[in-house]
Amino acid sequence: MGLLSYEKKAQEVIFMNRNSRLLSFILLLSFCATHLHAQKVITNSLEYGTYSVGYQVIHTYDYSRSFFPKYDYYGKRTNYPIGRPMQISMWYPAKYNASSNRMQYEDYLGYTSSEVDFSKNTEQDREGVIQGILESVDHSKRAALKNLLEEHVQAYFEAEELIADFPIIIYAPAMNTSSMDNSIICEYLASKGYVVLAVLAKGEYTELQDFSIRSIHTQADDLAFLLAFAKEKYKSEKIGTLGYSLGGLANIILAMKNKDVDACASLDGSIVSEGWLNDIKESEYYDPENFASNLLIITKNLKNPQLNPATFYDKLRYSNKSFIRYDHNNHAYFSCLGLLYEMLINDELNQTDKRKAYAFYAEITMYVGTFFDRYIKNTGIFKAQATQSYERSFTFQESLAKPPNPNAIGGLIIDKGFDYVDKIISLTLTYDPRYIEGLNWGELQRTSNTLKDNNREEEAIQTLLLSAKAFPDWYLTHYKLGSLYELTGDKQSAEVHYRKALKDNPRHIESINALQAMDKEVEDYHHNRVEDVSIYLGKYIVDSDRYKEIYEREGKLFLATNYWGEEVELWPYSRNKFIVEGDDGSFNLQILFQFDEEGKVSSLAVRGLNSGRINKQDIKE
Repeated sequence: MGLLSYEKKAQEVIFMNRNSRLLSFILLLSFCATHLHAQKVITNSLEYGTYSVGYQVIHTYDYSRSFFPKYDYYGKRTNYPIGRPMQISMWYPAKYNASSNRMQYEDYLGYTSSEVDFSKNTEQDREGVIQGILESVDHSKRAALKNLLEEHVQAYFEAEELIADFPIIIYAPAMNTSSMDNSIICEYLASKGYVVLAVLAKGEYTELQDFSIRSIHTQADDLAFLLAFAKEKYKSEKIGTLGYSLGGLANIILAMKNKDVDACASLDGSIVSEGWLNDIKESEYYDPENFASNLLIITKNLKNPQLNPATFYDKLRYSNKSFIRYDHNNHAYFSCLGLLYEMLINDELNQTDKRKAYAFYAEITMYVGTFFDRYIKNTGIFKAQATQSYERSFTFQESLAKPPNPNAIGGLIIDKGFDYVDKIISLTLTYDPRYIEGLNWGELQRTSNTLKDNNREEEAIQTLLLSAKAFPDWYLTHYKLGSLYELTGDKQSAEVHYRKALKDNPRHIESINALQAMDKEVEDYHHNRVEDVSIYLGKYIVDSDRYKEIYEREGKLFLATNYWGEEVELWPYSRNKFIVEGDDGSFNLQILFQFDEEGKVSSLAVRGLNSGRINKQDIKE
């Protein structure tokens, strides 16, 4: 599987000890001697919102999913908790209080001790994490590292929440990364009036994720749990998702599954990683054609865009979408932790290069904020800003109006009226001519019946005409239209549709009776006949074990199979349609034929006259 180079580096460098997440922070922070300067360079470039920022750590379980084994090898109950542990990091708008506990950077890191095991949540556990980080570095760096850990951040620990209708942002960190890997962006959003929730990116049953679609689905399910948790707590209808790296793919999967997501931002997400993209296309949830959330993708490799393909982005039709591509190739720059790590281990970068990287992180933070303001709060304008860092491209495209689910059209006609729906369908057909193929004729017939029962006969007729446009030869639609026209006194139109019904199904007794009641002549369908049936004779393969066969006997035509109980007699009514003779309701069928370019019969399909369903084609042997 092709993966982002930084994700490989993270596995090789940060997660060398797969039994200890503490080491990941030790290795990362051991290089952060100048972090104090770096963080201030970033935050001083940001225009924070008007709210103070609160931060909480919440311990809960997702009892719909397991994580630890319930029983040991010998079948005895283990001491593990039931449910998937979810240590939620939450940033939120808070009441300002001069005596509030403003956090230091070490507070974020200390709480990594309990991200999987909630019992490791004592002050001693957190101090152990910090002490381990300090002891991991050379004595010459400990003073600078201590300054870093004691640096104040924007958030106040457990500050009193402001009560208002604040939008919800669900944040998805990178693969195997703590919920605070982009704490600067999370604090920034909270200051602008958003509630941000995040949880450790972990595997389905282990602390670390693996390289699989299932792992992405698991993280998307974690995000769905956060969303449900937030909705229960805040009741907000305004929802966004933000993700970085693999999290920037998992949050898009969440938005595909949950149409409540208004806006989705991906920071160098794996949705633009060729390896991950090729794999995620196999996911049952990968559906760019129906993705409707407003989307922002910020990525890299301006000079080599093929390394971060915009395939998913290009396929979106129903999403206001923006794609920003920067002229650097470092995945780590999209995370405040990753950025600081890269700045300090890369000796080839001078101070100018580093300032550009810090300015870049501030820029993407502001882009994320203005994007959510525009598409969640409906305030401000989302547009390209002057860059203080790398050259970049900026593209934006407005969405097409997403039409209703075809199965919902009937309900909309009843609620809003046919004219309302007709305008939607007419507009949709200008850019999606196949839209009406998704309509359900049965639902439209039920809608027409409801309209007729409520004295809305004209709308009932229009509804069936829409059905006839989608399914032009279906006899039941034409019969219903004939009945409605006859009810409204339009005998001429009634006759037209009764005859169309019989053209499709010449044995339809109700249409025959209706025409005869109008003193109209009805021709016996046996007057229609394909004289040369030789090209239809033979076997039609269903699968390796089943087949159908058409043959002649004593001047009559029959269809038999090796899995039906008896043969049925056929009437060769037209070139592509044979009618099943007899009144046995279990064989209320038609046989439909397809032809190749040479005019030879290539396959047949069976249409059920009660359901309208056409079975898969059976290939002629």
